[in-house]
Amino acid sequence: MSGIYGSRGLTVVSGAGAAVRDDRGREYLDFYCGSGAALFGHCHPVLVEALRKAAESPWTVGPGMGSPARDAFRQRISEELPGHAVFFCNSGTESVEAALKLALSLRPDRKKVLALRRAFHGRTLGALSLTFNPQYRKDWTRILAPVTHVMPGELPGAVDGDTAAVFVEPVQGEGGVYPLAPGLGARITEACRETGALLVCDEIQSGWGRCGNFTASPGAGLDPDILCFAKGVAGGLPAGLTLWKRELGDFPPSGHGSTYGGGPLAAAMADASLKLLKDEGYPAKAETLGAYFRNLLSAIGSPLVAEVRGRGLLNGVELRGKAVPVVKRLQEKGLLALPAGPSVVRFLAPFTAERNDFDRAAALFAETLEEGAE
Repeated sequence: MSGIYGSRGLTVVSGAGAAVRDDRGREYLDFYCGSGAALFGHCHPVLVEALRKAAESPWTVGPGMGSPARDAFRQRISEELPGHAVFFCNSGTESVEAALKLALSLRPDRKKVLALRRAFHGRTLGALSLTFNPQYRKDWTRILAPVTHVMPGELPGAVDGDTAAVFVEPVQGEGGVYPLAPGLGARITEACRETGALLVCDEIQSGWGRCGNFTASPGAGLDPDILCFAKGVAGGLPAGLTLWKRELGDFPPSGHGSTYGGGPLAAAMADASLKLLKDEGYPAKAETLGAYFRNLLSAIGSPLVAEVRGRGLLNGVELRGKAVPVVKRLQEKGLLALPAGPSVVRFLAPFTAERNDFDRAAALFAETLEEGAE
């Protein structure tokens, strides 16, 4: 296996709900959740049963062939986002690649693409062109597509008649957990409407109920033409979606494709996850418990804490210091988290986390900061 990811020194062998267990039998509270992909926690019984049933039918049928599982999911997602066409793929970066190609094909006479500083949209070449982090880009700059990155407040004024697409995360996750202010989002939307630029909202981390609503865009003042989803779409199985307002048009013939996208197994799991999301009222729970958790974090009062930010279950704490050593110490104490930039500790709790889990997480975080201040 490539060493590109390094190692956290942890081998996960089992899990249930918001907890995982390693190969030595130690249990961890999982607020890392596979970089947010385990949105429904681990081994959710409803999804386990859905997977068992789906595994008894063909797992993949190939592009262009019909699938009852795909049709059922398409119907369910169209009820949530009516009037949208959908392209099925396998990951967030593929969803963004599809959105970029679609936007450029729908605005063929325009050359300009805008994205935000601190943005993260993936690491394939098109998605990496939209991603801001110089560390991720440095070895590939010679072949990346030209994208202009601006500060959020500068974005409305940068949109003009030559702009094909504007890419925005309603809540920047990898870039440091920065929610977009609703007033600014409304100005970005207005600038796109006035110029005819297409507004693409990357909801890969913020969407699917994580931030308190099915999508985080409306709460950020954004009215997207194109939406990107992945992470928890299929309960943690590889699945991505690109949706767009149907009246805009479509890809050119043979202009894009995916062998596995919309396969029956992934589609059945996505259908089950969306039904579960609605049946259990998970978005409302995410909003309530997310606010509860941020209050706990803010009450810690450590001099090492500069700011607590987030929406729903996407939360970050900016430190006056490096995040990675704190993340490592939290893991030693039995809490899994992840960094978001050099100084932000990010918490991606699953829907299945309960109030006592947030109490425990905040207590462990406070204990870790207190040790770091000594």
